[in-house]
Amino acid sequence: MTTPQQFQSSDRRIDLDWVRILAFGLLIFYHVGMLYVSWGFHIKSVHRLTWLEPVMLFLNPWRLSLLFLVSGVATRFMLGKSSLASLAGARSARLLIPLVFGMLVIVPPQAYLQIVESLGYPAGFFDFYTRHYFAFGAQFCPKPCIVLPTWNHLWFVVYLWIYTMALIGVLALWPAGTDRLGRKLADMLAGPLCLGSLA
Repeated sequence: MTTPQQFQSSDRRIDLDWVRILAFGLLIFYHVGMLYVSWGFHIKSVHRLTWLEPVMLFLNPWRLSLLFLVSGVATRFMLGKSSLASLAGARSARLLIPLVFGMLVIVPPQAYLQIVESLGYPAGFFDFYTRHYFAFGAQFCPKPCIVLPTWNHLWFVVYLWIYTMALIGVLALWPAGTDRLGRKLADMLAGPLCLGSLA
């Protein structure tokens, strides 16, 4: 992984863009579907769609793996175009700024609706946001016991940032080892039996 010259092409990978679009489309479908299946979720509909459950179970094992795969490939291409320090800065800007925005703007209504449905929270959203959301601790325990503020479904962004920083640390401390590991992984993942070996 210390010889990035082969990845210097500026051509955009349209195939990866479409895989990313497909993965996020499936995630939207999956999370909407969670309202209508029998297992737990933050909020639930009174209606149940039993036909939907096999579809959800089919999507569950690989929907997030697909996103991590695309993110890993994108990180690899970024490594070919920038130093480790600039990659850390770029990844932090692209991930942490949207994370903070999401935690301040997008996630609070989700947490509020969960409290309203679970506990019949009588006050409005503004009361919840100002009195509880920035408590920096567990609220409304024992059920549902939410640690606020929360990133809820933005956990993927947090994990992706942590994995990227860990990769940068390993590359900085042990570049030769990552080269060997990369070659072994390339051999393991080559050939038509690749998908079967990952199942």
